[in-house]
Amino acid sequence: MVQYFAVLLILCISGASMGANTSPQQQNTANLKDLCEKSILGHGFPGVPGSNGMPGMPGIPGPQGPQGREGAKGQIGDKGSQGTPGRRGDRGREGPPGKSGPHGIKGIKGETGLVGMKGERGIIGNQGRKGDKGEKGESAKASQASVVPQTNWKQCVWKSKSHTNNGRIEGCAFNKLKSDSALKVSFQGNMRVSGDNQCNRWYFKFNGNECSGPMTIEAAVYNDWTSENPNLLHHRSFEGYCENIPQGAVRVELWVGQCGGHTLGSAETGWESVSRIMIEEVSRPQS
Repeated sequence: MVQYFAVLLILCISGASMGANTSPQQQNTANLKDLCEKSILGHGFPGVPGSNGMPGMPGIPGPQGPQGREGAKGQIGDKGSQGTPGRRGDRGREGPPGKSGPHGIKGIKGETGLVGMKGERGIIGNQGRKGDKGEKGESAKASQASVVPQTNWKQCVWKSKSHTNNGRIEGCAFNKLKSDSALKVSFQGNMRVSGDNQCNRWYFKFNGNECSGPMTIEAAVYNDWTSENPNLLHHRSFEGYCENIPQGAVRVELWVGQCGGHTLGSAETGWESVSRIMIEEVSRPQS
C-alpha cells in the first residue's frame, strides 16, 4: 500500500509540472490531476507507523512430540574420587572343603617319653622243643677278638647343683672299641627328693635311648614323710651293664624324671659334692 501511494505522489507532482506548459497532452494532464486529487481525498497520505502492540498471551502448550532417537554414545568421563568404604557385609555361607594340601616337612624327633609302669607277669607259655646241639666254642684263652683291655675306661666329674626335676643332668662322651663288648656305667653323687608321697627316677641314656640290653639302668628315690616336709640330702650311687651298643662314639647321659605311677617330686642332684659318671668297656658276658 505504501508503495502505491509513493508512485501516485510521483505522478501527481510530474503532472503539475507538466500543466504549466501548453501542449497537446494538456487534456490528459488534467485527467491525471483529477485522479490524484480524488485519490488523496479518498485515502489520504499514509500515517506514521504506530508502536508495537502488547505481546499476546502465550498459547496453550501443544501435545508432546514423539521421542527422538537415541543419541551417540559420549566419551568416557574422568575417574571420580574414591568413595568412603561401605560397611562390612554379612558373613557368607561356608564353602565346600578344599583339596588336601601337600604333606608338610617331617618334624623333629621328640624326646623319649617316660618309662611306663611295669606290666603284670604274663602266663607261662608251653615249653619249646629241644634245640639242636651247637658247635663247640673256642676257649677264652684262644679267642682274643672279644677281649677288651682294662685300660679303656673314662670318668666325667663336675661339682655343681642341678634342680632339674625332669630332664638331662649331665653327659659324657665315650669311644667304644669293640662291637661285641658291653659298657659298664655308674653314677656317684648326692641325690634328693623333696615332697610328701613323691618320687624321682635317675637313669642313663646311650645315644639318646635307654638301655635295652638287657634292661634299663636306673635308681628310684621315693619320699613319704607325712608329719612334715624333710630335706634329706644323701650320697647315692647306682650302676649297671648295657649290651648291644655299636662300636664307635657313644654319648652317655644322666637323666632324671618321674617314677611310673607316682607324683613327680622336687629333685636335686650334686648338693655340696662332686658328681661322677664312670664308663668302662668290658668283655661280653658268659652265656
